[in-house]
Amino acid sequence: MAFVKKETKKEFKVGGVNIVLGQKYILDHKYDAGAPNGLKKIEATKFPFTGSGVSDCVAFDENKNLYDTGFYKQSNCLSHYSEEEKEMWVPVYENQIKKPFEEFRNSKLGAESQNDFWQSWRYDAHVNKEYDTNNPNELFELFQVIIQGVACDKNEKNPFYERSAQFTVSSPNITKNKAKEKTKARVKAINKLNILADADKEKLDLVLLYIKGESTDKVSAEDLQLIYFEVINDGKAGLDFAEKFNNAIDKYETETGKEEMQYFHAVNELHKLRKIKKERRGFVSDDGVFLGNTLQDIAKFCIQPHTSQSEVIEKMIEENPRVRREVKK
Repeated sequence: MAFVKKETKKEFKVGGVNIVLGQKYILDHKYDAGAPNGLKKIEATKFPFTGSGVSDCVAFDENKNLYDTGFYKQSNCLSHYSEEEKEMWVPVYENQIKKPFEEFRNSKLGAESQNDFWQSWRYDAHVNKEYDTNNPNELFELFQVIIQGVACDKNEKNPFYERSAQFTVSSPNITKNKAKEKTKARVKAINKLNILADADKEKLDLVLLYIKGESTDKVSAEDLQLIYFEVINDGKAGLDFAEKFNNAIDKYETETGKEEMQYFHAVNELHKLRKIKKERRGFVSDDGVFLGNTLQDIAKFCIQPHTSQSEVIEKMIEENPRVRREVKK
């Protein structure tokens, strides 16, 4: 059966979770530092067994004499929203979630105490439960699971949303796409590494120096390939390196980027020759002129015309023939 609903926004925020209509979402374990050791090991709050979940109704606010549905601005579950957020998102919830569900169930979802729907309706949440936002019934339940504080975003940092949540919610499609992009970044880095090692080791050395701050001039191309193949495939640190490496290669392909890396090489050589010294306030010249907080900063100053740093570095380069040869290649 195809479900049709009017759409004004394809993407909106519920609590701290971005919801994209058409995506599927899934509940997963949420790490709990106070949980038993067995649960900590699987980063879980709930035991991953059938029936180990949450089944509850929407709370009734006795002061307002209304159910706390999240479909009106005074709902307690929206108390952490700013007034601007309420103005922006409550009409979206009304049009994108509530109305399609009312049509689907042939029900009216007023929050009044006498509404029989809220008295009997329950949401269910458990690990691996999946919600298809194309289905008004499942979108409605997902909304309540999030807005009632039962689930939060996988990377939630806001304690208001994170503290009470017993599950995390994420999109398998988005997660798969992110994993795919990470793999592509590693593959791209390895391919670039191999090409440069074989065809232009001087460029590879310059890029690696810019990223790592360590010279690889004396390391053979074959050894560099073996070393950095292991580095790129090593967990999160490997992904971080791959992304930096790819960005540096792209930067080198621009005129100013290549020039900045050449200056960085020169600045690094001047530092090794003790013409540039490290002090508490940063890097300074031999006669005490402040050059920058990092060697990369100094290289950036060098490609900007008429800076005091560039003038000092140019003079140092002219006075040191070995460095001059490197930067003028």
